[in-house]
Amino acid sequence: MNVNAPSEVFTENVLGEQDGYSFELWKDTGETSLTLTGGGCFGCRWSGINNALFRKGRRLGCTKTFREYGRISVFYGADYRPEGNSYFCIYGWSREPLIEYYIVESWGSWRPPEADGALGTFESDGKLYDVYRTTRVQQPSIEGRKTFVQYWSVRREKPADGRIEGTVSISRHFEQWEKLGLPLGRLYETALTVEGFQSSGSAEIFRNELIFEKE
Repeated sequence: MNVNAPSEVFTENVLGEQDGYSFELWKDTGETSLTLTGGGCFGCRWSGINNALFRKGRRLGCTKTFREYGRISVFYGADYRPEGNSYFCIYGWSREPLIEYYIVESWGSWRPPEADGALGTFESDGKLYDVYRTTRVQQPSIEGRKTFVQYWSVRREKPADGRIEGTVSISRHFEQWEKLGLPLGRLYETALTVEGFQSSGSAEIFRNELIFEKE
């Protein structure tokens, strides 16, 4: 389902645009709701799901690399209350190569990903992040079911559940990944995302300012 939406509530898979932001609710099973609240902001709830994602950001069309957009960053504020396995992150994809990426700011009961040892650690926006690479075999992607690689930056320290606020200098993560031999292709998307796995929870995103600043 594709829509150009005012403030609305969606409970099934949906893809659309609001106030210059792209939004999406995707799930495979379970109960979900996505409430659009204007600008980059939204609320979400989930229960009894296997996998669900709620996101609002920019779909970019795979026409440019991240450097061609200048400096990309996001300023966020949220009330994040997972019950079980969940991520609060910056999320997206690139093509050529096909990469799914995560910059994880907080999580629920389990710190992602399932990988042996970090490839590196760096500091950004006053926070330490560990970098990982994982592979998904014949799983859903923006190009259908395929085998593809995932890149991860995961905060070393988890903030307390509840109200969280911060800045993510997204381009810095992309640059650090390149230094570790993890290049991205042309950007398909970058979005503030809440993801749940076999869990319940809720989040209210009250600030989500995605900035593309030419250098």
